[in-house]
Amino acid sequence: MIATKQDLLNVITSNALTYHQKLMCIGNTAERLFDPRELLGYTDEELEHINNQMICDLNEGYAIYRPRYIIPDYEVYVKNGCKFLDLPAPTDLDELLDGLLIIYSHVPSITTYPVFIGHLDTLLDPFVTSEENDYKKIKRFLNHIDKMIPDSFCHANIGPKETLAGKLILKAIIELQNPTPNMSIKYDKSITSQEFAELSAKACLLVSKPSFANDPYYKKDLGDYAIASCYNALPNAGGAYTLTRLRLGTIVKAAKNTDDMVDNLVEKVAKLALSTMDKRHRFLVEKSNFFEVDFLTKEGFIKKDNFTSMLAIVGLADAVNYLLKLEGINETFGSSVRGDEIATRILEKLKEVNDNHQGVYVSRTNDRYLLHAQVGAGIHEEDKNNTPAHRVRVGEEPTLLEHLKQSAPFHKYFPSGTGDLFAFDQTYLDHLDAVVDIIDGSFKLGYRYITTYLKNTDLIRVTGYLVKKSEVEKYRKGEVVLRDTTWYGSQTDDNAKVFDRVLRDEENVKG
Repeated sequence: MIATKQDLLNVITSNALTYHQKLMCIGNTAERLFDPRELLGYTDEELEHINNQMICDLNEGYAIYRPRYIIPDYEVYVKNGCKFLDLPAPTDLDELLDGLLIIYSHVPSITTYPVFIGHLDTLLDPFVTSEENDYKKIKRFLNHIDKMIPDSFCHANIGPKETLAGKLILKAIIELQNPTPNMSIKYDKSITSQEFAELSAKACLLVSKPSFANDPYYKKDLGDYAIASCYNALPNAGGAYTLTRLRLGTIVKAAKNTDDMVDNLVEKVAKLALSTMDKRHRFLVEKSNFFEVDFLTKEGFIKKDNFTSMLAIVGLADAVNYLLKLEGINETFGSSVRGDEIATRILEKLKEVNDNHQGVYVSRTNDRYLLHAQVGAGIHEEDKNNTPAHRVRVGEEPTLLEHLKQSAPFHKYFPSGTGDLFAFDQTYLDHLDAVVDIIDGSFKLGYRYITTYLKNTDLIRVTGYLVKKSEVEKYRKGEVVLRDTTWYGSQTDDNAKVFDRVLRDEENVKG
């Protein structure tokens, strides 16, 4: 949406934003003061479908001056240091941690903060010499990140191999109970030890991280990759220029029937979205000069050829439920064979359109954009009509086993990321092997990514990121809060009731 001076003034005079939050919002608003038809070459039809909310560009802005998501290869610092920041290659853990914190403050993204801070366990492990002393340093380092980067889209990876540094990281995140950094374990049953998997499962239950990523599956689709931001799988030493999402729950309102939705509307709106992405890429690569001037490119932390972009969906459940009603079927997505058939037709059409579109400056992913199951947001009233990704609406979930079977077939459509979340009760803490069994089972079914957490914890995974429910309550009372993701968590809970996911206590847990 094109911004106005009044939008800027609203930010400046807000009594609910910190100084740094205002600075971020002012920058974002300024990017949207430009008419994209004049600056980027959007057509009237493309802008119309942004204004009618069928296409959502997540308010990224039109005067784009950096990629949305950047995935630096931090091993470059370990090997070479960083000339721009006058940092020699680290020789011990203190130098490594100090240097990483300095570099993080210079890694941009759509949030202004880094969305990826490295494969932390493999970065740190060669420098760990004393378990007791180095644990204190690692814990202090992680706590510093939470306070310096108050945005839980900041993401770290660990795994698949067990390391001492990995175990110390997990111990620290359990003790700290901080929302940031978000975290994933690259899990491979043939490589990850049972002990490390169970420790990761324990941390996931207690502090909603790390989530489990199906490492062999992602490697097959993307090669050398990292999980960043929410659960976005992107090329290492690269990233994503942009993310544009289709609000399927909004698009479906214009459909006469299922065939019209699939064969007409999905195809039409997807093509318009892809065209806007092409134009955004051209401006960023050809006119912004980001890749020409930034030290990350000059010193090899990132390479322009490793970037791609994501075409995303939200509201699959809402679109299917709407079409089921049009067909006179009194069922809901998640517990409907016909609903799954409709959902599959929609996603097959979207895949077909994307596969037939030659993207701009995305050679790393075969000149094609990556489909993504987006977590949802609270940007517009229409977001209330669009459940995150392809997830079942809260309150309509089937039993755990049936839910896994229902959801798994949709994961194959989303190489750049998808995921499902399941709230468990305290019993599972005494049966961590059962949690790992559930994860193994989900991956056998075709899952890419899965998260578990305890229903009664304060630190909760909203969709792909974490918030503290206590912080959300402060925000709802009008108090200033440290993390901008608290705003998004509140909005997403208002729209999708994510704090009220069904408790998974119906399964028999065996030790």
